[in-house]
Amino acid sequence: MPHDDVHQLVLTPLSERSWRLCDRSVARNDAASVVAYVELLDTGMYEAIWVSVGFGSTRYPSMEGLFRAAVRMLASTRSSGALKPQPIPHRPPAHV
Repeated sequence: MPHDDVHQLVLTPLSERSWRLCDRSVARNDAASVVAYVELLDTGMYEAIWVSVGFGSTRYPSMEGLFRAAVRMLASTRSSGALKPQPIPHRPPAHV
């Protein structure tokens, strides 16, 4: 895992047991800077709710595992590049 990739990620505390995982390479005022919401569960596992990369939620036994997953997701998102939006099919207006 590239050293610089981990250092672009930062945890911002929301409460004693929850954080926002942010990507410092994205402007702070850009919603895409929020990578995931993280919570320490009573089981000792860390649950990540992925926001700007991936989807859904996953659990990790350590914060290190969570960071490794985030770096992989960010790398795969960047390597796929920007996606062209799917065109919306247009229909002629209904004649009444």
